[in-house]
Amino acid sequence: MEKIASLCFSLPTVTATPYLYPPMQIRTFLSNLSSKLQSLYEEREASNIALYVVEELYGKDFVRSNQLLDVKQLENLQKITTRLLQHEPVQYILGEAWFYGRKLKVNPFVLIPRPETEELVELLLKENKKPDLVILDIGCGSGCVAVTLQLEMPKSEVFALDRSRGALEVTRNNAALYNAHLHLLEADMLNPEPWEAQLPHFDIIVSNPPYISPEDKKTMENNVLLFEPMSALFAEHADPLVFYREISRFATKKLKPGGKLYFEIPHNKAEIIHQAMKSNGFSDIEIHQDMQGKPRMIAAKLS
Repeated sequence: MEKIASLCFSLPTVTATPYLYPPMQIRTFLSNLSSKLQSLYEEREASNIALYVVEELYGKDFVRSNQLLDVKQLENLQKITTRLLQHEPVQYILGEAWFYGRKLKVNPFVLIPRPETEELVELLLKENKKPDLVILDIGCGSGCVAVTLQLEMPKSEVFALDRSRGALEVTRNNAALYNAHLHLLEADMLNPEPWEAQLPHFDIIVSNPPYISPEDKKTMENNVLLFEPMSALFAEHADPLVFYREISRFATKKLKPGGKLYFEIPHNKAEIIHQAMKSNGFSDIEIHQDMQGKPRMIAAKLS
């Protein structure tokens, strides 16, 4: 049998070299990111987003140091930059948002907490000093309102209701994060008959329900429209204020005598909501302005 010669070649050793980002100081990166984001946001907001990203990831002292970013940091920040430029909200990218001085978990199952909702909580706390109230938050989302109220009023019993199982899971995680004791209920506010009897009567009912009309989509920013949950934004009903009417009717049955109902409201629908509450038997109805001077909150007492 013929032997087949074995041919051996001596090949040069090749060492794979990872792609290295050019060295960059923190402030240079912030300036570059801010400039890129100005294609989507106003200059001040773009600058705030850029600073928020780096401070949340690495801390304010890190930003002040203005040291060189290492390769791993730059890789991470470049990935975040790509997502930001696709309109994704920074809170979803980081998985966290601040509310009433606390950092809460958020994801696309829930709305990102807004400053106006903090003002609603502040109003409720200011007007209700009794320590042991029974409170219901309808449409709890991330749990920002329910968790905050239970922590600020620790003797109170707080219920959190939402029709989204994903949202309730976020609320559950945020409650566990701060050891807030909540009663969670998955339920549809537009169909209360199957479950309302199992609930107690409340001193306070509070809600920031869906209220945007579908025709308003064309005026909305992409970072909201493309990423935040549609069911928490749009009423998905011929009457965009259906939740205000239905919650008002529900509250007449489930509030204690003299109990209070609080809403966050669209600034251009304050009078309509006022009339809906009045027609359902509420009195002492007060419309409150936010820090921008717009009517964004309403409170009323059950007669």
